[in-house]
Amino acid sequence: MSLVYLPQETTPVQNDALWALAWLGPRLVSGGADGIVRIHDPTDLALPLNELEALPLAISSISGSADGRFIASSLDGTVALAEDGKWVDRFDTGRESDVPAYAAALHPQAEAWAWAGRGTKVALRRISDKLAGEESSATLEKGRFGMTAKFSPDGRQLAVGMESGHVAVLDVSTSTVVASYAAHALCVRTLDWSPDSQWLYSGSDDARIVLHDVRAGGEGARGEGAVAILQGHQSWVLSTAASPDSKLLASGGADKMVKLWDVGQRACVSTSTAEAEVWGVAWQGEYEGALPAGKQFAIAGDDKKVSLYRAAGAV
Repeated sequence: MSLVYLPQETTPVQNDALWALAWLGPRLVSGGADGIVRIHDPTDLALPLNELEALPLAISSISGSADGRFIASSLDGTVALAEDGKWVDRFDTGRESDVPAYAAALHPQAEAWAWAGRGTKVALRRISDKLAGEESSATLEKGRFGMTAKFSPDGRQLAVGMESGHVAVLDVSTSTVVASYAAHALCVRTLDWSPDSQWLYSGSDDARIVLHDVRAGGEGARGEGAVAILQGHQSWVLSTAASPDSKLLASGGADKMVKLWDVGQRACVSTSTAEAEVWGVAWQGEYEGALPAGKQFAIAGDDKKVSLYRAAGAV
């Protein structure tokens, strides 16, 4: 089986490469190496709806909640919270925490946020007033740098990918590591969850995507949840995104390839060639006026623009 997704509208070329992308309700949010976060209307990409005040350095991650709020992390360790299209709070993890942030994640119900970066710890902070709240941390057994972090859609678990190739899964309620996986030989740069929070997808510099069944692992588990490997990229896997209907997984890589994988068949069903390395992939979610689930996604990367792809015949 093969699927056809056709390139659609794109934004104008921005000032610098785009390293982060999220589709939050009816809005696309991109983050650039210039430190600027832009909010886009996917029905009209000619001009961004808003450009937020630049953060100190390049944007390394963007993560949103169901109510439309989102956080962005900057390479200097700053994490900023946005509400209604503007920054409302900032937290300097390099100065105010012993875990300098590279990647940050927002809880799907905005109950907490977490971050990882230089060192062996991942930090989690309950949200009581914007980014303020009680903080806890967990020490990870493997790796010295957290590259990516992602809450499960049900908010109960947090996954962290390390430069060593390891993936750790934490219980959010206790801030303890409940599973650890070592299926990759090189740095894990991207993680995503299936909508039902049962599958965890990890993409790595070893050019592979691993599917983990988090139900298979228990306390202190080592690798039991790795049930399938998707191979087809020729270089680093930089981004992954599960479709809202759980049927497809999208991935983008340093090989300029955008691939769609049939999760049930464990097979690539679509390959498109982008103009440059693909650092961000995001599926359109479910909201009024949206196309059916799994029919449209966006990419962003070193070509300095956001591009839409739509399933052939989708209206």
